[in-house]
Amino acid sequence: MGVVSEEPGRPVHVLSLEAGSDRWRELAGLLRSEGRAVRETPPGPPQSSDEARLRLERTRACAAAREVLEGEGLLLLADERAAMAAAEMVRLLLDERGLGWEQAWSEVRGRIVARMGTPKSEPARPFWTVEHLAAEAPRLLDILYEINRRHLDEVEARWPGDLDRRQRLSLFREDEPKRLRAGLLAVLAARRVDVALPWDGPYAEALADLSVLHGRQLHGRPTPVRPRWLLEANPALAALVADALGPGWEAAPTALAGLEALAFDAAFAARFRALRRGARERLGAMSRRGGGPGLDPDSLVDVRLWAGTPQERPLLNVLGLVREHLRLAVGGWTPPCPRSFVFAGPEDGRVMPLVRTVAAAVAADGRSRRWLSVLALADPDDETVATLAAAADLSNQPGAAGSGAAGARALGLALNGAVTLGTRDGTVRELTEAVGEENLFLFGLTPVEGQAWREGQVYRPQDVYAIDPLVRLALDTLGGTRYASDPQVFAWARRDLLDPQDPWLVLADVGSYLHRQDEALAEFAYPPAFTGKAIVTLARAQRFRADRLELSD
Repeated sequence: MGVVSEEPGRPVHVLSLEAGSDRWRELAGLLRSEGRAVRETPPGPPQSSDEARLRLERTRACAAAREVLEGEGLLLLADERAAMAAAEMVRLLLDERGLGWEQAWSEVRGRIVARMGTPKSEPARPFWTVEHLAAEAPRLLDILYEINRRHLDEVEARWPGDLDRRQRLSLFREDEPKRLRAGLLAVLAARRVDVALPWDGPYAEALADLSVLHGRQLHGRPTPVRPRWLLEANPALAALVADALGPGWEAAPTALAGLEALAFDAAFAARFRALRRGARERLGAMSRRGGGPGLDPDSLVDVRLWAGTPQERPLLNVLGLVREHLRLAVGGWTPPCPRSFVFAGPEDGRVMPLVRTVAAAVAADGRSRRWLSVLALADPDDETVATLAAAADLSNQPGAAGSGAAGARALGLALNGAVTLGTRDGTVRELTEAVGEENLFLFGLTPVEGQAWREGQVYRPQDVYAIDPLVRLALDTLGGTRYASDPQVFAWARRDLLDPQDPWLVLADVGSYLHRQDEALAEFAYPPAFTGKAIVTLARAQRFRADRLELSD
């Protein structure tokens, strides 16, 4: 029992429970490239209710824990919610194998490593509430309480009488409803923890304290993405990089940084733009083969890869589309250049039909289709995602700040030179640190501000509706007959957006989102500035390229 050795032949089970997460794909791929035997448990399919989702997550966590114990392997937690497997593993060792507490906890901490994104200020629902655990898994709740008791004894020994720190480091958040802090559980249960930088927002102090409490156990590491995002998804760009940097650049971890000196070199920038134009032509051809519209190869390609979760705020994209359509079709607006918007994600039954309907309305209108193309791609496969990565000029990441909605795909797009439009969330926060705020189009509330709005219950979407005439027109149109003969078909979108209990605060960010979209379009129409940002993004995103994962100190 105890710490497990690290030979490459030892199997690793990659567990992800966070709906919509894509980080597990990169982690599993990196492990396979090292020759390891890998088993994956990805997030499950959508469920009809929070209760059903929690039951599914617990079932998957238990199955992964059991497999790791029986196979003498390692468990890699790919997100915060996966930490529930640690409690399940303790339960199996105590109740089925008859181990004592100390021996069981030592065994768990010898088998688990964790690789998480930037800390979340407001983790995605459903929450692991004490009420739910008491009703559905009382034995598991007892184990969690015991883990927390022992942990807080360590906190007290290290910082005697510090009640604020004790409350901050507790595994349970004491507000209503009282719930588990899964991220802290992951830190306690794993022998090695990598958490993406920056550590800011409400979780920062807790992570700093845990670093002190556990020493070298906690590491700040970038979210890793495989080199395939550039080498395989975009061979034409890889060839351009090889021509600029010389052969063998892909084997040098910092080689891409050499491109930064070429960001405003006229000859290199012209070749870069020509390559981009060719990628747009290939995307347009792919769309036409699938029965969709073509696109102007000189347009700004604005790509949204949606995983199907509400914290990603797809309705912010829909509002932007509707507003753009109305400005063109009704307002007579002439933009500085065309835009092609691509919405690619799961066939969810609500959002994707709405995007397709707006796309059809744009295509049917002579004036709007001159300046705007909309591609709705349901359930994109790997080849489609690669085509999008190569063609994307703008990586659209409007998830709620602090929710962790922005994942590894945002980094993959940046590694192809796409400029990021996004909130200060997840991997966008990492990109901001890497490429510089001046090279992104950031918008919206910060994680701290978003949490303050939720806790203070000050969100009033009706005020945005009353003040902003373009937002009001877009919302009224969604509830009317422009996009459907029956005004009730898409009335749900208007209701959701005007709901003051909306946990993702969509209308709080709509004004800055639309403003930054306009700025991105205007800058794209002036190629030197936009191309410079794209090349700098590509050069500085090299920090996320990874060929292997560290699983031990």
